[in-house]
Amino acid sequence: MTALWNEAADSQKMVFAEICDTVGHPKDKKDIEALLSRCQGAQAFAEKSKSDKIKAFIEAVEGIIRDRCRKIEAWEKVKGTKQTILEVITSHATLLSRVIPRRQDLPRTRIFTTNYDLCIELAAKEKRMPILDGFDLITPRTFDGRWFDYDFVRRSAREGAPDYLESVFHLYKLHGSVDWNQSPDGIVRDTETKTPYLIYPRDEKFALSFEQPFLEMMSRFQMALREKDTALILVGFGFNDHHLNQPIYHALATNPNFKVLVVDYAPEAKLAPGKDWDTLCRLQKSGAPLDLIQMDFRDFPSLLPTYSEARASNTQERAAQLLKVLSTKP
Repeated sequence: MTALWNEAADSQKMVFAEICDTVGHPKDKKDIEALLSRCQGAQAFAEKSKSDKIKAFIEAVEGIIRDRCRKIEAWEKVKGTKQTILEVITSHATLLSRVIPRRQDLPRTRIFTTNYDLCIELAAKEKRMPILDGFDLITPRTFDGRWFDYDFVRRSAREGAPDYLESVFHLYKLHGSVDWNQSPDGIVRDTETKTPYLIYPRDEKFALSFEQPFLEMMSRFQMALREKDTALILVGFGFNDHHLNQPIYHALATNPNFKVLVVDYAPEAKLAPGKDWDTLCRLQKSGAPLDLIQMDFRDFPSLLPTYSEARASNTQERAAQLLKVLSTKP
């Protein structure tokens, strides 16, 4: 998010300071979501000349967000160098290889993401893992929530019972995707769309989450948190989305067999009283089944057990193994 702020400030430097002053956003508070929220609110009340300038600024910044998420091969590795797509998705591919394969009598793994990019989809392709993402299989692929209730099976002429395909998982993109396009027939997959259907980082995202297909995604997320013997691993989630925070907090307080693991690169500063994660701090102190690990996403997936290791132990043993490995890390 800080990188998006810096890029917006650099590309819009002719008007950036003026926009911040107009909408009353401190220039030293590098919060692109807060700035866009103020712009959205000020646009409705400003005089026409200022309103037009704010509108143009919003469109320009949203364009930056779209481009940054679409062209992942252009993400910066070290200043002045670029990564290939395979380098970018290495951690995503490792994560999928550890959490997707599981016994056929267990439910499919579900991945919920607020990111717009296609890293998960590209990693799944690299690992040859089929995705159930709510879109049908007819071109153009159109969203239909019923597809989350379907599955892939392998049928044999010699066997009457279907055999469930390995390594299938569910993908829920809670804030949209750079390849979603709104058409008269609904939301369709289109990798070339210039106007992807997204919930941009601003206050309006709470209201938009109650429109389709976001409402379908949210309802699936809430249902998943209510299920028994469910574990939620949160990686790189900043708890800035109140419409997602509340179902998690509620599940921690009411679901007796629900467990949460939060992986973040700097949790201690956020857990301080009065800081961003004040609610998490209180829940943890009250004995909620909540563990926190200080680690970067790039390092975390390789520490998860492989499928063969997972089959040889139960859930409690796997959790103990993981925490033991992590406790040896600096």
